[in-house]
Amino acid sequence: MKEYNATLPKESVMVQRTVDVHNHFYPREYIDYLESRQGRWCRAIKTGENSYVMKAGDVIVAHIDRPGHYDMDARIRDLDAAGMDTQVISKTVPGPELLEPEAGVYWAKKINDHFAEEAAKYPHRIFTMAALPYQNPEEACKELERCHKELGVKGIQMFSNCQGDVMFDPKFDEVFATINKLKLPVLMHPTVPLTAAAMDKSRIPYQLYGYTVDSTLAVISLIFNGVFEKYPNLRMIHSHLGGIAPYLVRRLKDSWKGYSKEWGLELSQNPEQTYRERVWPDTTSFYLPAMKCAMEWVGVEHLMIGTDYAHRVGDPEGAIKSIMDLADETKLSDKDRNLLLGGNAEKFFGLPEMPQNMVLGGRKVEAA
Repeated sequence: MKEYNATLPKESVMVQRTVDVHNHFYPREYIDYLESRQGRWCRAIKTGENSYVMKAGDVIVAHIDRPGHYDMDARIRDLDAAGMDTQVISKTVPGPELLEPEAGVYWAKKINDHFAEEAAKYPHRIFTMAALPYQNPEEACKELERCHKELGVKGIQMFSNCQGDVMFDPKFDEVFATINKLKLPVLMHPTVPLTAAAMDKSRIPYQLYGYTVDSTLAVISLIFNGVFEKYPNLRMIHSHLGGIAPYLVRRLKDSWKGYSKEWGLELSQNPEQTYRERVWPDTTSFYLPAMKCAMEWVGVEHLMIGTDYAHRVGDPEGAIKSIMDLADETKLSDKDRNLLLGGNAEKFFGLPEMPQNMVLGGRKVEAA
């Protein structure tokens, strides 16, 4: 049994370790590089001794506010305090796919190497997803093969578009073919949205609607345009509680039924069913009614914890509590609650079993 702090009541949780599938890490050298890019579209601006804003053009797309965004020792302390045992880390916006082609390839490799070093320092606490230079699909495939063979990545970070190119574009077929061959899961995360001009004109932060709409456009368009059907091993986390997908399910069904033929779309399976079978929303929303809605649609086996650590819309300290509240509200069994806390993520990423009596998150864990 674990010995739990106030975040995880002892009487409520069994042996299950907690796993965060949506969080981000900035290698310090990558921050320094982005800071050196003054005058370029994609860059970082220092706002304090150890704080930065990340900019795409004139828009702030991310903040660095705490040491754990770039210092893994500090992050582990944050995870211990929050009751989080394990994270599968990824790179967030601005990722290497927003850089010039040569720089993107270089920094994807540097980021992946740095992630591997951090994971080696903290076995069973930190696992990694590959960052890829999608603006060069051939090099992206080479880097993914390297990450799989040499670095032991557990998944892949994908962005909702690549410098304005949609991800179902045939130019990315080789990438999806490699993903399908390696059977690695994907985290679909937003980047500078296709609706950026509309968000700018409306003076609404991308973090409100731009990101959630963009990731939804990406996931649904990959389904509608046959990428999921073509690559049967493709499995995907849809960040931010599935964007807007779970809350417009009837619209999804009716749009496919009423308009797919007019767009020349044809699939052997209804897109709504494909989503429920092969897409896992993370819980980065923390709003109980929305979490209940998403779980009612996709089922308890298709939700996983996401904290969005490193972004201001995230809640690493409250993420576990939101799961406990959801479990209490919907009267989940201990088994189903543990699936949400980490069981689903362990299966999804194929995480190795915990060593017996290992201390994680400040708590002693016994192998199940």
